[in-house]
Amino acid sequence: MFMIPRRWAHTYSGEWRDIARWSTGDDAWAPAVLDEWEHAFATFVEMPHAAAINSGRRGMAAILEHFGIGAGDEVVAPAYTLGEMLPVIQATGATVVPADIDPDTMNVTVDSIARRVSPRTKAIIALHVFGVPCDMPGIMALARSRGIRVIEDCAHAIGSRLEGRHAGTFGDAAFFSLEMNKLVNTFGGGIVVSRDADLIARVRQANAALPCSMDALREKIRTTRIERMLFRTGLAFPLLYLLATPRFHALMSRSYRGAQDVRRSVYRYSSVQARLGLAKLATLPERVRTRSQHVEQLRALLRNDIRIQRVPEGAEASWYFCTAMLPRPAAPIRKRLLLHGIDAAVEGEVMDNCAQLLGYTDCQNTNAVYPRAIALPMFDGLTEANVERIAKALNRAI
Repeated sequence: MFMIPRRWAHTYSGEWRDIARWSTGDDAWAPAVLDEWEHAFATFVEMPHAAAINSGRRGMAAILEHFGIGAGDEVVAPAYTLGEMLPVIQATGATVVPADIDPDTMNVTVDSIARRVSPRTKAIIALHVFGVPCDMPGIMALARSRGIRVIEDCAHAIGSRLEGRHAGTFGDAAFFSLEMNKLVNTFGGGIVVSRDADLIARVRQANAALPCSMDALREKIRTTRIERMLFRTGLAFPLLYLLATPRFHALMSRSYRGAQDVRRSVYRYSSVQARLGLAKLATLPERVRTRSQHVEQLRALLRNDIRIQRVPEGAEASWYFCTAMLPRPAAPIRKRLLLHGIDAAVEGEVMDNCAQLLGYTDCQNTNAVYPRAIALPMFDGLTEANVERIAKALNRAI
């Protein structure tokens, strides 16, 4: 491969053929297959209920609605999270209050959340950022003492565990993402898990109310195949170089995100996607182990002043991203890596400074992490030789 991409959508041998076969006729919308997928996912994470829906964000919206979050309420969310999540919360009428992060784990902490809790706080969003679990026992203890709902954002955390339990099993509800770049890739969609059967019924009804169409699935597959062609041929380089150039960054960033966000909330989650999920969930534990080995290899090879995200004791990360803190701003380093044929993400391509977006100036750790965090290539199919090449190039770039 001419370039090492930051991510590579996971597919298995024969997947395109299977999708073509499954997409024909009524079989594409077979309820029994969807039921099987939901049951398999619930069994995997050891929860009583799971419901598929066409995006993780729509799942989050259904959870907020079910919990009665609305005007006059406050929702505490990580200061370092995806900015596009904020409108989902704000659409309920609630106010988002950002909690700062620990600079080593890049997750919110019990103390940072406690500082934001007020009599108006009705929910806490606990994100397991990049697949590294946050302190759910501590967060749950705080929430229970105040009568606050906890929603786990597991968009990055399929396969992550804490104290022997899967991420998503601690809070009142959790949502997972099944988008193209996630560890279980069904070319869009999400899963909600909860012990609340009424919530699960609401999510299923929300999915069933959407129209049936394969258009979004086909478009996402087309986008994935184009992206692969660009990396294999080296044609991705000029586009990424423009993305890394300040003058063109805003335009290229909008184009890049738009290509990954095609028709996110339009069509019903299909049994074609459910079949993909069943196949990929079966191989997930092995793929997470391989990612963990690559991260440990990187830790051993990188300079001491390059700090890969810390995993708390008793936790196991899925390593959706392999994110590191650099000793200086990451944007110029990312541009140097491109010259070595290595794609990496920085600043808003890694995560957003939502404290800043919301007008808060007191989240100092988020302010420090945002410009210096870099997401290095991490995907299924990465090799030990790739990891050595990445480490050598990053050490030289620093």
